[in-house]
Amino acid sequence: MKKLFIPLGVLFLAIGVAHAANAVLDMDLMQNVEDVNKSLASNIALRDGAASTKDAQELHELFKTVEGHYLAKPDAPDGLELSRKSLTLTRKIQDQVGGKDFDGALDSATELSRTCRACHTFYKQS
Repeated sequence: MKKLFIPLGVLFLAIGVAHAANAVLDMDLMQNVEDVNKSLASNIALRDGAASTKDAQELHELFKTVEGHYLAKPDAPDGLELSRKSLTLTRKIQDQVGGKDFDGALDSATELSRTCRACHTFYKQS
């Protein structure tokens, strides 16, 4: 019987460590999204096309990761919808900046920030 408890204990410990690592990764990811989003807003306001495009592309890739997270969570349809909206907005911002429509890009970036806040309202971490 003792031989059974030791492997089970090790398994539960490994699961706990993996879960904790994912939580840290998620927090790092969200902090990265926040930092790049602030940079994007600043670069759009400065009308820096190259930096705005780079930030929008980076956010797009980050939101693909967020989308994947919510795809794996069928009990989080709002997160999936909001991550997909964020993907659409980051692509739109890239197009607007490419067309030198910085006013439109600023509006889209503001909507992106609102989308982030909406998701945080649904899934606020404690």
